[in-house]
Amino acid sequence: MSVYRIVLADDHKLFRDGLERLLNLEPDVEVVGRADNGEEALVVVEEKKPDILLLDVHMPIMGGTELVNELNKRGINLKCIAITAFDDEEHIAQLSQAGVSGYVLKTSGFTEVLAAVRSVGKGFPYVDPGIAQKLLSPMKKGEDKKDLFKDLTLREKESLYWLSQGLNNTEISEKMILSDKTVKNHLSHVMRKLGIQDRTQAAILAWKMGLAKVDPKIFRESED
Repeated sequence: MSVYRIVLADDHKLFRDGLERLLNLEPDVEVVGRADNGEEALVVVEEKKPDILLLDVHMPIMGGTELVNELNKRGINLKCIAITAFDDEEHIAQLSQAGVSGYVLKTSGFTEVLAAVRSVGKGFPYVDPGIAQKLLSPMKKGEDKKDLFKDLTLREKESLYWLSQGLNNTEISEKMILSDKTVKNHLSHVMRKLGIQDRTQAAILAWKMGLAKVDPKIFRESED
């Protein structure tokens, strides 16, 4: 069994200590370090070399987005999960651009945190359902949902749907009865056509546009 080594960065000690106790009860999770602010988190991450950094977005001295950007500058390769009280698109866009792989609302329960850890630990993006619901809010006037996906084939849309559900390429290939290579090609085409860089951005876009909430059978029915 793989064990995900985690560093917690949050300036609220009561929240951090409680989360640490709960995480350490899980057989596949180990909290190896903790920090009160972004600068301290940099030191702890460099020392402990964790798999995942669970970080609060708003911390003293150095905030979450700044922290992730600094980790990238230093070439420190690890997955980051943002725990945030904010579910607006501006914050999500900033974090996604920085390279955060998971988003969990502080108003959510431990189940969501654990789901994010396991999903991101396996290399898949995770979006808290509360944030996903926010992303499904109506588009701004003048924006057309259909136009955004008009260049995607049915198979590309279906592959994007399964990606948004947290599946890896092998699992998507099983759902679509395709080879791993074909699925990889479909997703590469999706990224290029939509002008996005990674799976996290793709998943967020699928939730925002409502694609992640449709019945996947629609792609096959449209094909008939």
